[in-house]
Amino acid sequence: MTRNYNEAKTTIKYLENRYGKFYNLTNDEQKELQKSIILDHNKDDLNRMLRRIKAGIEVAKDTQAINVQPFSFFMVMIAALSSASIGIMTAAMAFLNSVFSKYLDTKDLTKMDASELLNVIDFATVIRTTVLAVGVPFILIFVIWGLQHRVLTRNVDKRYIIKIFLEECLEDFNKVTQQVEPEK
Repeated sequence: MTRNYNEAKTTIKYLENRYGKFYNLTNDEQKELQKSIILDHNKDDLNRMLRRIKAGIEVAKDTQAINVQPFSFFMVMIAALSSASIGIMTAAMAFLNSVFSKYLDTKDLTKMDASELLNVIDFATVIRTTVLAVGVPFILIFVIWGLQHRVLTRNVDKRYIIKIFLEECLEDFNKVTQQVEPEK
């Protein structure tokens, strides 16, 4: 951890490592933190920190269009996979229909034989295959999108809190420095 802002790589990490968390503080704790930040930095450093935080917020806003892209992809994917699953079900039914029509044409079936024949039909494999074909890609892409979204928006709330905090520091900079100077 560096104590010098000029050696820091990111403003958020620098402020959190040096002063701790900025959120969930009482008003008195915020005033004390604000006073210590003002006393530890000059006005140029505070302006530089504020500009970097604002730039980070703008970058996060600019990448919001990327966060919408997966929803469009999900809609296309659901439509395509639903059509494919209906095609699989249709092909399976057509196959069963051709097999049973040949079987039914050659034999006279009683009600009991028809019931036993229907019990032999197993749609579980066709349904399981269809659900896997639709579900696995959807879940996989949803998880990847969730992780990507989390990475992009992880620090946005911290940036806004620090932005407001730094703006307040700049507003009160002259008042705090004037109060401290007579004490010296």
